[in-house]
Amino acid sequence: MIKLKLIFFFLVICIQNSNAQVKYPILTEIVTDNAALFRESETLELRQKLTAYETETSHQIVVLTINNLGNNTVEGYAYHVFNTNKLGQKNKDNGLLILISKTDRKFRIEVGKGLEPIITDAFASRIISKIMRPKFKEGLFYEGVDLGTSEIIKLINDPKYRDEFAQVIEDEGKIPLWVKILLGLFLTLFLGIFIGVGSALFYSGFKRLINLFRGLITGKVSVLMFPVYMIHSVLAIVFSLPFIIMPLFFAGLMIGSQMDSDFQFDPFKYVDNASFINITNAVAFAALIFVVIPLGIAYFTRSKTRYQPIKFSLLKSNKAFISKNFSSSGTSSSRSYSSSSSSSFSGGGGSSGGGGASGSW
Repeated sequence: MIKLKLIFFFLVICIQNSNAQVKYPILTEIVTDNAALFRESETLELRQKLTAYETETSHQIVVLTINNLGNNTVEGYAYHVFNTNKLGQKNKDNGLLILISKTDRKFRIEVGKGLEPIITDAFASRIISKIMRPKFKEGLFYEGVDLGTSEIIKLINDPKYRDEFAQVIEDEGKIPLWVKILLGLFLTLFLGIFIGVGSALFYSGFKRLINLFRGLITGKVSVLMFPVYMIHSVLAIVFSLPFIIMPLFFAGLMIGSQMDSDFQFDPFKYVDNASFINITNAVAFAALIFVVIPLGIAYFTRSKTRYQPIKFSLLKSNKAFISKNFSSSGTSSSRSYSSSSSSSFSGGGGSSGGGGASGSW
């Protein structure tokens, strides 16, 4: 029985693999209109145009229309069609594929390795958005492909035009000065609030830590309970640090990117640096912040008028001192509230798939 199941499973896998191998069409024409998006005369005109360009330059610009992508993405389908048909010349990799899926309403410009430095991702994206997509929305597929291929040919043939094209893209990506000013004011206010909240939390936690050490060395906090209050105070300080560090980090990142257009942040290069992950230095720094400095301040400020003698209490803590410095809810902490209503609410066992809203053209 087990053997039969294994054989059946093997046959299913083989059938699936055989189906997967015949999904991608073998192209015999430089323009293949399987989805019937062009008139016959339009297909012939595109073939003549692109064949003449291939004869002149050896660059292959190939057009393929299909009815649907099946279970594929447009990127995956285009990639497999391109490599299945080995578009472009050997050792030049100078092929380019324009794939259009009729039912899915998706299309792609797939560029061979040899043409990637010329038809960059930014260039291809602008051709799609500014030239081809507007025509496709009107149902003018031939016009969109014809204009798109003409733009590609011009970019390949004319280096000066490429520079002008790149400048247009760069100018379109620039943010106006007034937008930068408004964005800067908003970010300053937003980050300032975070830093302000973090600073207040840090000051409160650090003050509590100093009082804790002051209570320890004057016998008002027992040695037994000291670690508990110590953890509580340190966690309050640690919780405040992201509110201070993260805004400063992002502000520095933005300033660095504005000062240097080639600025790139690569966190892995810091992880690879052994000096960055140094446990000894980290422990020493933590001891300085959480022990040495607060203990020193507590020692020299243990009394406003005169120094109190150093003494320790093993078990007994001063309740008034503890209540004043470490009670988070004051006298109201012992209160409890209950609702007189007999009604209650509970979920019905549903779940969310992360839905919200999406859109497409």
